[in-house]
Amino acid sequence: MKLGFHDATPRGGRFVPVGMFLLVLLLLAGNSPAQTKGLAQTPAETATTAADSDTVNAVLTDPAVRRRAFYEDLKMLGDVYERIINNYVDVLDPHEVMVGAIEGMLDELDEHSNYLPPVNYEDLMTSTEGEFGGLGISIQVRDHYPTVISPIEGTPAYYMGIQGGDQIIEIEGESSKDLTSTQAVKLLRGPPGTKVNITLARPGRAEPIPLTITRDIIKLESVPYAFMMGDIGYIRIQNFARTTPREVRDKLEMLTQQGMKGLILDLRFNPGGLLEAAKGVSELFLPKGELIVSTKGRLPSQDQQLYSEARGKVYDDVPLVVLVNGSSASASEIVSAAIQDHDAGLVVGQTSFGKGSVQTVFRLDEDEALKLTTARYYTPSGRSIHKTRPRHPRIGQDESAAAAPPLEKKPAEKEKARFEKEKYYTDSGRVVYGGGGITPDIEIDQDFLSDFEVAVERDGALFSFAVDYVAKLDAVPENPVIDDATFRDFEQFLRGRENIEEYLGAFKLTLSDSLMEANRGFITRGIRREVARRAHGAQAAYKVAIEADTQLHHALDLFKKAHSLPELLDLAQQWNQEQLAKHQAAAAAAADSASAAEAAEQGKAD
Repeated sequence: MKLGFHDATPRGGRFVPVGMFLLVLLLLAGNSPAQTKGLAQTPAETATTAADSDTVNAVLTDPAVRRRAFYEDLKMLGDVYERIINNYVDVLDPHEVMVGAIEGMLDELDEHSNYLPPVNYEDLMTSTEGEFGGLGISIQVRDHYPTVISPIEGTPAYYMGIQGGDQIIEIEGESSKDLTSTQAVKLLRGPPGTKVNITLARPGRAEPIPLTITRDIIKLESVPYAFMMGDIGYIRIQNFARTTPREVRDKLEMLTQQGMKGLILDLRFNPGGLLEAAKGVSELFLPKGELIVSTKGRLPSQDQQLYSEARGKVYDDVPLVVLVNGSSASASEIVSAAIQDHDAGLVVGQTSFGKGSVQTVFRLDEDEALKLTTARYYTPSGRSIHKTRPRHPRIGQDESAAAAPPLEKKPAEKEKARFEKEKYYTDSGRVVYGGGGITPDIEIDQDFLSDFEVAVERDGALFSFAVDYVAKLDAVPENPVIDDATFRDFEQFLRGRENIEEYLGAFKLTLSDSLMEANRGFITRGIRREVARRAHGAQAAYKVAIEADTQLHHALDLFKKAHSLPELLDLAQQWNQEQLAKHQAAAAAAADSASAAEAAEQGKAD
């Protein structure tokens, strides 16, 4: 299994510790190094050679030269490792030194090749398997304590009556104040059938609530939201796990029964996941026998072509729009490209991330692994999905900007203009573009949070206010109205928040009546969103949140102009012709301006 996880350890095989494996290879390469004093060196260490280009090429092309170089360099690595462990001024943990060596080697590779220590390996397994042992709550740190955002229906936490807004103030008798979310999750998760003791503080209740909860298997939904928006169905896929194709099929059936006339498949902010899941979702929209994706690697075993094996209903009877953005990656790009190249739907939004490489996970022992890039993905039309990026910022580059998630701020790297990219063709002959990532058929700008909005969301004030607000009500309507009095109550609440001035100050903002009034729409919608979450669950909150999603609403507007797939494709053709005309006019104007400037300079010279 690839893309999110491929276990390269043979079934039933035994793990060989890294140190033992290294020792065996060193014995194959030659005698183990002897300890030395001072600056004494072996002849091999003091000898120097002038490596010319022919030698370098031979290492890459001649198997015998490459094998010899491999063992010589492996012996050198062993020498360095042994001397560090036995001679360095401080006593070091051998495993930590080895991990440092591994990470040093990986630094020379692409950004997706990584060493996975136990916690990262466990997270990888959880995200791809779609389940873990736990209580069934999503948490964030709010006001110094891990706070329940919402319980997952049908889980131990749900049946024990845990509510959104409950603060977990103790875990196993120890205070949880100032724990990070990661630390809290580690304490709360565990094998199914085991118990965990927690104490809750609930708004509106004076006494703490002690609970003993038995952990169970928690199944994560990779398709958290699916509902009708008018007569258009909407499905949000947040990652690709083993269960995703079945989840999407179930949602499609539900929306079909509700009479959907079109479908939006939202893959924005979806980082990807399993190749098999991407294949399974693509098969829901493509007839049997269509190529979904091909992989090409260094080894013949990495070269594959995956075709649709659709065995059930193909959902091609309503027009389809796929939403992507700069945070849609990997499996998301495979699905959107397959749909685009086979003219099964329209891709709209912003060019996707360009994570078009295959990672194979090689287990190193029971709970550590190596995730290594072993191949690259190509779409049915032959486009490479992969966009090459540096693993680390270059000298002089703003590291904070380089490390930011793709849509935290506008991307630092300049995207090549649409009509300057390499052209490819869909089944019907439509032009699509290469250059890494999936270029949409119709581009729609992505909105970003304002500085004020970032500060308030970072503080968690909307959530905390809604918890107190709901605690005072006997019943909460599905779509609450936030009046002026409630808005003013929130303003006073925000002024009393411990960190809000710091968060606003980071953007050189100061809390004022005018700043609040300028952001009234965001605040009232945010309160409604968090009240809906507290009273009616995550999907109710999400429906409120997307009221301000202009990209999504532009996509919905496409169905008002086109009522069938052919009409959608024609709409994309028209949009492309308009954009091409603008591009050509801008290029001509730029050329005229350059010519005029050149003539003016020539006149001065004359």
